[in-house]
Amino acid sequence: MTVMGVRSVLANATYLVLALSVGLNYLALDYVIFSQSTTFTIFFAQNSALYVWMSIGLSLATAALFGISAAMIAHNLARHMGTTAAAAGGGAAGAAFGAIASGCPVCGAWLLPLLGISGSLAAFPFQGLEIKALAVALLLLSVRSSARTALGVCEPGRGRVLVPLAIGGLFVAALYALPKLPPQYKFGFSQTRVAERTVAPRSATARPSLASLIRRINPDEGFTIRARYGGIGRKLVEDGVIDLDLFKQVYIRAGAPLTPKQLLILTEGLDEPITITRKNSYFLLNLFWALGLANKNSILEKGEMVTIGKDQIASFASTGGWTIAKRPVMKIYAKSEIVTLTPEQQARVLTVARNAYRPCCGNSTAFPDCNHGMALLGMLQLLAASGASLDEMYDAAKYFNAFWFPQEYLDLAIYFKAKDGLDFALK
Repeated sequence: MTVMGVRSVLANATYLVLALSVGLNYLALDYVIFSQSTTFTIFFAQNSALYVWMSIGLSLATAALFGISAAMIAHNLARHMGTTAAAAGGGAAGAAFGAIASGCPVCGAWLLPLLGISGSLAAFPFQGLEIKALAVALLLLSVRSSARTALGVCEPGRGRVLVPLAIGGLFVAALYALPKLPPQYKFGFSQTRVAERTVAPRSATARPSLASLIRRINPDEGFTIRARYGGIGRKLVEDGVIDLDLFKQVYIRAGAPLTPKQLLILTEGLDEPITITRKNSYFLLNLFWALGLANKNSILEKGEMVTIGKDQIASFASTGGWTIAKRPVMKIYAKSEIVTLTPEQQARVLTVARNAYRPCCGNSTAFPDCNHGMALLGMLQLLAASGASLDEMYDAAKYFNAFWFPQEYLDLAIYFKAKDGLDFALK
């Protein structure tokens, strides 16, 4: 009956074109969301072939079903036949949750904090595939309901309301319950550790220049800055900016449990210079995100976060996305005096922040509305307090961003090398 109803509607060229248009536009939106967090090179390199092709297949199914669902609903409304709550609600919810599961398992779940879920898609047993599958199920429900309406078949009794409510309730319950499953129930789709976000050439022997360039962007020995951990991690935990138990769980579910050294940084402190590497870049991203978010600084109190964001500060990805604190985000926003700066040091931070942009959203670090921007702001403050010069701070910003955005910085390095002969490693 469902197939018959779909065929009868799509036989009309108007609704066929509508279905194709909506489906293709959904795919375009899906790609935009995907590209905010990763690239196809990194996505294919970091995940198994099974995960990659299941993810692509489910995305295509979501787009196709969303287009069909939209065309069916439009057909029914145009003929004054009405449409059921299951069709409209299922179509919208299915598309929304399909969008949530777009992107890489590490940072693609930028919509999850809106639901109060900490962590990322890596926290789910199937790294977000289950969300896409549930989205497809909701869209199938929408198409089925619309098809019955198009054929003039009514749902019996209370089923019209109870069935979609029950499915929606199970969907939400699963969304909150799945990340809480013990780590042993998590499937390992990643081919490399989640923290090791780097790009390898397809043939290092065939393309030695590219391999060499990659090592310059993400050097094997890492990049060391003139700043020490000291007690910043312990202070962030003491001030409730980091809930240590939640912080640990995020890394366990991501497949990269905190090392003894990282736990020491968060509990007792560590008098050691900070070196960013492929292995600890994910840890430093979140540590400096917390520092940038919580440290009292005029950039947060009087800068673009206030002048542009106004009353929306708590809804930015860098604020609303930080869901592993012990207190509400606005209770920790620029409230801790962890790194204090002289006027001259603050001026250096502001200068570099205004000129250090990030490829994920194109904003400067002076407007840290995402986690990478807030993390870089935290690192720059710590570096300035340690007496670093402007050149040292610019160099550190370049390398930290390169470890956080390896593919984008590889593209930049290739471009400037080919166009101007500039070497990434040169200061």
